[in-house]
Amino acid sequence: MKIHIKDIRPEGLELDATLEPQATGLTEKDSLYFVAPLNITAKAQRFEDTVIVETHLEGKISSICSRCLCDVEKDWIKDFTLDFPIARNAEYIDMDEDLRQEIILNLPMRVLCGGQCKGICSKCGINLNEKKCKCNLKLLSKKQEVEKQEAEK
Repeated sequence: MKIHIKDIRPEGLELDATLEPQATGLTEKDSLYFVAPLNITAKAQRFEDTVIVETHLEGKISSICSRCLCDVEKDWIKDFTLDFPIARNAEYIDMDEDLRQEIILNLPMRVLCGGQCKGICSKCGINLNEKKCKCNLKLLSKKQEVEKQEAEK
């Protein structure tokens, strides 16, 4: 996304653009990637020898839930501000690499399918969101037997 410096008026310059998912450098081979183009809304303002760009990005990410390992698609929305020093004879600012880096830095480290995700059983591997596991019942009954034997001593 390029901003021509001469197009920035005293009141600023409003921009709307889209960024293709491939431009982020993330693909389906990565643990998290964008499934649709990102919508970018930005406002650029010039202050002497610097351009400040306030950006708003919206996209849809695909990942795997960190607890239950199910596929997850979630909306991703971020706001951030970028500043660019202007060289004397510069005609434009190329924001592509700065946008890419900000996007990657602002991605979640872990994605959950929901706040109440129960995950998977560490013994049998069953998704606890879908079925109840009998492993916990077995562990409880063994623990109760041990407690009962200790109480009898």
